[in-house]
Amino acid sequence: MALAVLRVLEPFPTEMPPLAVLLPPGGPWPAAGPGLVLALRPAGESPAGPALLVAAQEGPAAGTEEQGPGPPPLLVSRALLRLLALDSGAWVRARPVRRPPALGWALLGTSSGPGLGPRVGPLLVRRGEALPAPGPRVLETRPALQGLLGPGTRLAVTELRGGTKLGLETGDSSRPRPPPVVSSFAAPAKVRQLRGILGGSGDSLRVSRTCLRGLGLFQGEWVWVSRTGETTSKPHLATVQVVEPRWNLFERLGPGSGQLGETLADGLALVPATLAFNLGCDPLEVGELRIQRYLDGSRTPEGKGSCSVLPAPPFAKELHIEIVSSPHYCTDGNYDRVLYRHFETPRVVQEGGVLCVATAGHVEVLEGSPEKLPRWRELFFKVKKTIGDAPEEPASAYLADTTHTSLYLVGTTLSTVPGLPSGENPPWSSLSPPGLEALVAELCAALKPRLQPGGALLTGSSSVLLKGPPASGKSTAVAAACSRLGLHLLKVPCSSLCADSSGAVETRLQATFSRARRCRPAVLLLTAVDLLGRDREGLGEDARVVGTLRHLLLDEDPLASCPPLLVVATTSRAQDLPADVQTAFPQELEVPVLSEVQRLHVLQALTAHLPLGQEVNLAQLARRCAGFVVGDLYALLTHSSRAACARIKNSGLAGGWSEEDEGDLCAAGFPLLAEDFRQALEQLQEAHSQAVGAPKDVGGLQEAKREILETIQLPLEHPELLSLGLRRSGLLLYGPPGTGKTLLAKAVATECSLTFLSVKGPELINMYVGQSEENVREVFARARAAAPCVIFFDELDSLAPSRGRSGDSGGVMDRVVSQLLAELDGLHSTQDVFVIGATNRPDLLDLALLRPGRFDKLVFVGVSEDRASQLRVLSAITRKFQLEPAVSLVSVLDRCPPQLTGADLYSLCSDAMTAALKRRVRDLEEGREPGSPGLQLTMEDLLQAAAGLQPSVSEQELLRYKRIQRKFAAC
Repeated sequence: MALAVLRVLEPFPTEMPPLAVLLPPGGPWPAAGPGLVLALRPAGESPAGPALLVAAQEGPAAGTEEQGPGPPPLLVSRALLRLLALDSGAWVRARPVRRPPALGWALLGTSSGPGLGPRVGPLLVRRGEALPAPGPRVLETRPALQGLLGPGTRLAVTELRGGTKLGLETGDSSRPRPPPVVSSFAAPAKVRQLRGILGGSGDSLRVSRTCLRGLGLFQGEWVWVSRTGETTSKPHLATVQVVEPRWNLFERLGPGSGQLGETLADGLALVPATLAFNLGCDPLEVGELRIQRYLDGSRTPEGKGSCSVLPAPPFAKELHIEIVSSPHYCTDGNYDRVLYRHFETPRVVQEGGVLCVATAGHVEVLEGSPEKLPRWRELFFKVKKTIGDAPEEPASAYLADTTHTSLYLVGTTLSTVPGLPSGENPPWSSLSPPGLEALVAELCAALKPRLQPGGALLTGSSSVLLKGPPASGKSTAVAAACSRLGLHLLKVPCSSLCADSSGAVETRLQATFSRARRCRPAVLLLTAVDLLGRDREGLGEDARVVGTLRHLLLDEDPLASCPPLLVVATTSRAQDLPADVQTAFPQELEVPVLSEVQRLHVLQALTAHLPLGQEVNLAQLARRCAGFVVGDLYALLTHSSRAACARIKNSGLAGGWSEEDEGDLCAAGFPLLAEDFRQALEQLQEAHSQAVGAPKDVGGLQEAKREILETIQLPLEHPELLSLGLRRSGLLLYGPPGTGKTLLAKAVATECSLTFLSVKGPELINMYVGQSEENVREVFARARAAAPCVIFFDELDSLAPSRGRSGDSGGVMDRVVSQLLAELDGLHSTQDVFVIGATNRPDLLDLALLRPGRFDKLVFVGVSEDRASQLRVLSAITRKFQLEPAVSLVSVLDRCPPQLTGADLYSLCSDAMTAALKRRVRDLEEGREPGSPGLQLTMEDLLQAAAGLQPSVSEQELLRYKRIQRKFAAC
């Protein structure tokens, strides 16, 4: 894309659309003929995402602008400048689009009045904008967000109800021009209050136009800003600027879709992070701010006339600063060019304030970083001393620049710094990552006491162990907590600390802690800490590494470590953590399972800047994503984007197009549809099913599966039908071993999109008094937090035998059964938590478990005795095998015993596969070429396996299970 400069043309030709550009002759693009379209993008923006497609023409006024050296000009209207939030003279990137995508379908919204006019075309339109007279609004377009509306476009028309958001594209006559950004002359310097929220960039307060007029201030005027009610904090100088919205193709119509300049309330001000930090504000709650105009003593007194020149603070003669120690850059580097470029623009400096200096485009920062990589986008400096021209009249704030000020870098210092979002992975770089707000608050509460005055006198360690599944947002939550508290963050993967010997690991640990102490106050984040403390085989503990890590965590002198060094360790396998290491962390936090509302917030944040189709229902999508962690939802968006790209390519619209034509389609942008999310969700759920070993096809168990689905799926899909509270939440699967009880429970949980919590009975039994009951309570607590959830108790008879017969002297099993009964009774007050038990010996269970309200639904999972059900099971097992065409599964079953379980049929296929593998190895050893590249099962392999197959359940056992079935059926 070529660089161009925008030049406003006044008056703009009335016969031209407001969102059009006029091309002077001699530009880098072809002659502006009919249908020429330019793709515009501000020069400073990332090339990702759609550009703005505008029609380009030559007009009689195009030649009036003389083209000088530099980028060629584009003559535009003020409406287009306001839409892009740019000024005249701003640089943009532009390239001609040869073939804008033709729209196949468009949804138009009309208000009460004249209908659609005659179809003319092709016409370049964009989603969310209005067509020329009579002016229906384009609500939806397919397949792209913007393109040509022509005779081949299918139109659907709907009625717009309520107020609609007027766009700037309708021309200057459709909405009044905004008043000029000026204040009332000779306005008194009143102290006014504003509500501050963290946002914006640079060093200026951002307010709306109405707010600026209400304050009686000029655009860019200097003001004193201080916190309301704080007498100890010093006021700081800042300028006041107006928020200018930028037109966004991703913007969706609906409530709250107004532009920022229109929705920003009159009493709100966007406060940049550096200014909020220097004011001592809480980043989450900036609070009330006092705004007062800056007046120099030599100016005209208030009430006696107006000031023709806005007052400005004096320039400093000398400025002494210290570089703040940080783990992300080297403090002894040469940053002269960075500072010189920063102070080419006059900056406000006040003693004790922290300066944030951008490092973009400086090679010396890259060379001075510890790993020769651009580790940090900003450098932090603290103002130590300022000297003005008149030392006898010291000022509290100065301006500093390269012309008037001498700059001295006098050393290093330890200090907190403002939390600046990285912008790399929004919204996870924010102070409150969606879905993790509660966890971030708990982390701040655990770390904050050490940062308070007198925190060094607290006894004990303040280290925190953070537990949670992979990709659940542990590191993201720690980074957000550090940004809130102003702490440096040093993230160290424990895999990088592992070495061949214990001495090497010990050395790396000590070096890591030493590096973190040099940039206090800081948080040392040790990810996957369970990798430390194990020997090379991973079977035992390394006492030397465990002792070193424990010493570094506990034996820190609080008085010598002020500011403090805080340690946070993360793990997804807490059971693998050595006991001595785990006890060194006095505080343990666990990442909570995302609820449906939290999943909805995560999806809303992820799709805030994505073009979604009108039929996309994020609430329904969040309901279907039960059990997903933050990383899974992020993967869902990634897979949906890929599905959208594949849909566009397979639709035939891009067939035969060149690479340049496909680039034109990407520049126009295309929305994500509901079918893209459905396809991506199916892919992720299939991967999850394979991970837990739950195939979709469970042959031969259709009747048992139907009974389970009626019990579980009905309350989920129709909660209004069960408002009286009469619901079943417990099922017991019983039958011979190998019939597929565990497989059936997993398949039902994945089909219903439920969180599956599998618990084996012996896992909960513990030797310590009271610990077994605690394990049972913890299982149900985790299930309530992960609702909708299925708790699956495998081998239930080992966990809940009949009370009074266990024979243990302490009565451990009796207490476990009592605790399990109490938790089952509490499920009636808990929504969407279901319990499924599986056992081979239901006659050994305590009878209290089988009463109504607990395991009140008993499902017998028996042996497949008829050939039809056996054939379905065998077909499900062999669906991924390569079978020869001559293979007949019916003939194979005729050679088998009449009564087979699913495990027996699986054994049959496994033996046949082993025979085929041996045959393939024998053929290769004898030099015979295989007939097919894959391993095929022949009829001979299956018949050989069937001849040696023995049923795992005898006739006597089957008779006993049938008697048990009749007994429970009669209950």
